[in-house]
Amino acid sequence: MKTMKIYDHGLTRQKRKPRFRAVRSAMVIVAAFGVGLYIGSTTPWSQAETVANDTAAVHVVEPGETVWDIARPVADAQGQDIREVIYQLEVNNDLDDNCTLKPGQRLIIRY
Repeated sequence: MKTMKIYDHGLTRQKRKPRFRAVRSAMVIVAAFGVGLYIGSTTPWSQAETVANDTAAVHVVEPGETVWDIARPVADAQGQDIREVIYQLEVNNDLDDNCTLKPGQRLIIRY
């Protein structure tokens, strides 16, 4: 009985070397990182913090002055509720729940 050998004559692609895959993966990661940096630097929220820092004022507390006395002109100028401005003063200046102020204390007011 004769036996016949069958050979596969189809085109076979050479497998790429693992080193090439690692280099290609590294290039993709670097490109994605660069695109992310570019997009992150051109977004409006990246400039918002700078604008907020530029519009801050420092108020020195005088004897007998309360948080309400400080917040009223700010609230009137911005058209906000005075309680919102007082809350912003508490948060920005780490005041306690009673909003205790001392003469000479410096408060940061953000407009």
